[in-house]
Amino acid sequence: MPNSLWRALVITHRYLGIAVGLLMLMWFASGIVMMYVGFPQGIGKERLRALAPIAWQRCCRVEVPLDDDDAFERAEVETLLGKPVLRLRRPPLPERMIDLDAGAAKEIDFDLAQSIARDAASRFIATDAPIAAAEEIEEDDQWTVGRYRADRPLFRFAFADPGATTLYVSGTSGRIVLRTTASQRFWNWLGAIPHWIYPTALRSNGLLWSQIVIWASIIGTFLTALGLYLGIAQIKRGKRVSPYRGLFFWHHMTGLAFGIITLTFVASGLVSMNPWGFLDSRGGGERARIEGAAMRWGAIKASLEAVKAQAPHALSLASAPLAGRLYWLATDGAGQVTRLDAAGHPAPLSAADLAALATRIGGANAIASQDMLTREDTYYFAHHDDVVLPVYRIILDNADATRFYLDPATGALLKRADANARWQRWLFSGLHRLDFTAGMRARPLWDIVMIVLLLGGIGLSATGVYLAIRRIRLDIAAVARLGGPARTRFAAPEAATSPPES
Repeated sequence: MPNSLWRALVITHRYLGIAVGLLMLMWFASGIVMMYVGFPQGIGKERLRALAPIAWQRCCRVEVPLDDDDAFERAEVETLLGKPVLRLRRPPLPERMIDLDAGAAKEIDFDLAQSIARDAASRFIATDAPIAAAEEIEEDDQWTVGRYRADRPLFRFAFADPGATTLYVSGTSGRIVLRTTASQRFWNWLGAIPHWIYPTALRSNGLLWSQIVIWASIIGTFLTALGLYLGIAQIKRGKRVSPYRGLFFWHHMTGLAFGIITLTFVASGLVSMNPWGFLDSRGGGERARIEGAAMRWGAIKASLEAVKAQAPHALSLASAPLAGRLYWLATDGAGQVTRLDAAGHPAPLSAADLAALATRIGGANAIASQDMLTREDTYYFAHHDDVVLPVYRIILDNADATRFYLDPATGALLKRADANARWQRWLFSGLHRLDFTAGMRARPLWDIVMIVLLLGGIGLSATGVYLAIRRIRLDIAAVARLGGPARTRFAAPEAATSPPES
């Protein structure tokens, strides 16, 4: 390689190594935190377990101005502050809530939201902690940014309990949609927030945030690939592997040892952003084909009276339409889900029902295979979380060999994997999380491997940033000497006693 080109590559690597190297150092360090503390997510299962049984004795008056032919996507019955309520969803309209005791629509104001938060706190926090701060929020905060749009306005209540718990109440449905604690918030400032470059001010502009992360990942990938090339090119065949001394030596060695995995982590992080939609899912509409025609208010209203006698201990009753017919999923205190028909009779899905579902999902496509899985497969697995098993798998005979995974108890579509989704599984999940096989995901082996590799990335990034800063300071000093008095221009060059370029 011509010397001028080699020097240009070295200088490029050096100057990128400061700004992008610091970013990569942050990514590796925060990645270790994220292995154990994730970003606050919705609390659906936890919220469900904390519910009181549906107060059927006070149900079901429905004196609301709705036409029997009004269509809804979802209906749900739960107890709220001792009274049964019916929530109706009809996108893009806000969720509607009906008090089944009074028979009238129910609006969530600040006082009601505060009562809901206090009631939930008695179960979530298990202490009689007072509310330390409360407010209605229309805009994003750090923990709701980009999420819960359909639940706004949100009401945020901070409690004076030992965990400094904060609860968020939906202004449309009255649900507790999010819970955070002081510990979780603290670790997220060291984990998910720096890892995803996720401060509220930036994340509020989704397009800008996306482009910044994409281009930072592209530059990081280029920096790593360039450093890997330079490091390999510097290997000598003599007695010593590296021509460097001191920290230059250790940067060279960590680059050779961890350069490939560093490149893998950064490039797969880029894939997670799906830049320019290159892994967008193709097709869709399967959920609509499963459910069929939308539920009508007249059918929902008539079914409630029939169902209440059949699910006396249910904590929640949620609609699960299938092929245009109304069914319900009744969840009890043990987490057991029972599927009921519109008349309230148990209606478990049979093998024939699942086969019919496969046909509806496939549409014009033939079915290549359909079977019941009792264990994970390559594209349906838990990454240290629970998954529904057994699961009913359908593979279509189409160009993408699209896979669908259904809950055999409820008929719910759990996962869809077309060709692009399968590429995403390998290029992001596999390379970024190293979860290629069940054995690789097993703990504590996975933790040990990931921590060793992330520490290698930290060592590589930290030494690179330090050496780049030190070298640039020398460059600046050399430029200053060239611009100084004439006698300094003939001083012995610094490079004569410095290690080789890196």
